[in-house]
Amino acid sequence: FVSLSPFSSSEKKERKEKQTTHRLRRRMMMMRCSSNSAFSSRSLSINNNRNRNSRGGSTSTSTGRKKRVIFMNVRTPEEETSPSSSSSSSKRRKQTRGVIAKSITQQQQQQKRGRASLKNAAVAIPGVFGKVEAPRPDVAIPGKEDPWTDPKWKEKRWTIYRDVAYDLDPFFEKHPGGNWLLNLAIGRDSTALLESYHLRPEVAVARFRMLPVLKDFPVEAVPKSPRPNDSPLYNSIRTRVRTELFPEEGKNKHRQGGDFATCVILGFAVFAYSIYYAFPSLLAGALLGLSGAWIGLTVQHCANHGAMSPSPVVNNLLGLTDDLIGGSSLMWRYHHQVSHHIHCNDNALDQDVFTAMPLLRFDARRERKWFHKFQHLYLFLAFPLLQVAFQVGDIVGLFTKDTEGAKLHGATALELSTVVIGKIAHFGLLLAPLANHATSAVLAGIASFVAVQGMVLACTFAVSHNVAEAKVPEDTGGEAWERDWGVQQLVTSADWGGRIGNFFTGGLNLQVEHHLFPAICFVHYPAIAKIVREEAAKFGVNYASYRTLPGIFIQFMKFVKDMGTADQIGDITTVRHRNNELALQVDIAKTSMNSQANAAADGVDSWSIQRNLARRMFNLQ
Repeated sequence: FVSLSPFSSSEKKERKEKQTTHRLRRRMMMMRCSSNSAFSSRSLSINNNRNRNSRGGSTSTSTGRKKRVIFMNVRTPEEETSPSSSSSSSKRRKQTRGVIAKSITQQQQQQKRGRASLKNAAVAIPGVFGKVEAPRPDVAIPGKEDPWTDPKWKEKRWTIYRDVAYDLDPFFEKHPGGNWLLNLAIGRDSTALLESYHLRPEVAVARFRMLPVLKDFPVEAVPKSPRPNDSPLYNSIRTRVRTELFPEEGKNKHRQGGDFATCVILGFAVFAYSIYYAFPSLLAGALLGLSGAWIGLTVQHCANHGAMSPSPVVNNLLGLTDDLIGGSSLMWRYHHQVSHHIHCNDNALDQDVFTAMPLLRFDARRERKWFHKFQHLYLFLAFPLLQVAFQVGDIVGLFTKDTEGAKLHGATALELSTVVIGKIAHFGLLLAPLANHATSAVLAGIASFVAVQGMVLACTFAVSHNVAEAKVPEDTGGEAWERDWGVQQLVTSADWGGRIGNFFTGGLNLQVEHHLFPAICFVHYPAIAKIVREEAAKFGVNYASYRTLPGIFIQFMKFVKDMGTADQIGDITTVRHRNNELALQVDIAKTSMNSQANAAADGVDSWSIQRNLARRMFNLQ
């Protein structure tokens, strides 16, 4: 177009420079969308403490810090076309490109310095120009005072709620849910735990704020927790659940209703063990494995959430059934409640996302190995070994006091002893038939028990978070504490089935409702599902639901196969909006900046690569 136009050579040169500037501005504007667009809350600007120049500006992020945008000297189109500025347009455009290039270089240098200073951090998360290290939610932020090792705070049972540190000691004799649940809050920001586990959080918060405040505590050193009460969607759903399903306050009705299911499931377990003890075999072991899986999905799961009974003693005792079937109630509470529930499907913070690696790859943000292209085939060889993985993880966690997703800061000596006692009881029950039967028959029964229990558990709970519509990375943008927690629970989970599935899985088929209300007994989830569906539609948030287990399992297998061959990509940080081209454009722009694959690709159209990957892997139409 330029070569055919009737412009002079100087005009052509100026026009070409203007087009170059516009291309740079367009790229920078794409980056700016992350802070100013309605589709994202993460800022792509850089920190700058220098004095602002005459044309510079600053923007405030949700963290309260002032950030200087990296295209601050770019002029508006009106300024470009102004007659008064035409004489110096070329000079200004050169200055513009220089400022942009300099700013990008500065940001790259800051990223390098950040990687060097955070080299001892526990996890890595993608940054704008590659990966940057970030601390776990229960490890001190590098460069800050460490309250976990400081003698002044080390022996105190402290927790943080909304940027204020409290001493939990006076509350241990008064907590109605039991000390074993309160221990989860020790040594971390417990905001999400407190707000998501109480149907009437205002009552819990009122009691909480009567606790002694720890002055001079280094709150800024403790990574922040998400804040469920800041989610309009979650507040709307919870208000309706309270008023429509549990209007009677103080009656703990939401923790009642599971007695019949508990009796049926434990009765079946006693029957299955009787058969196994009297006639150990492959068939008897499989029957025992089914009963163990049923306990794992229902009784222990609901009880360890404190939701099977209004009595904390009953919940604690029923939670110990996890130890009898081969798990550890202590390790499960920290792994499942502190890591998975609070940070569902977070690439860096949800233990369920990264602990399957390197054997199984359930997320495109994880590194791809050559053998992952076969994972949809060897998946059924790996799932039966789930029980073995639990056993190894529990023993390692006992010595390290770490489940990989959460440190056992609040675990008492008695709780730690349950790991050992539970293993002795579990293997004692499995080996008991040796007193009267052949070793080969007992070993066959044990092998069958391990395989069947592992397969049933894995196939049941893996599907709810590992389908395409539940894998949009960092769905609501920003850091973990900045996200809309309620939206994140909806868009990272998928439901299947109804009341029948609810009975046999302890509500794990209604995964969305369980994540929103983990402290409500699972028998109430079908009624809650109707409210969630209606409110999600009002807010325009996707609510994934399948009619049957086979239906979602087919999609799960397709997703596993895709993950085996998908290129590694960076995090997509904006909210997913179906049929929204602008949201997709912003996602792709930032993903192409983040992707490690693009850094190694020479001469490849990274925009096309990321666009196709996002459409294929995350069902963005």
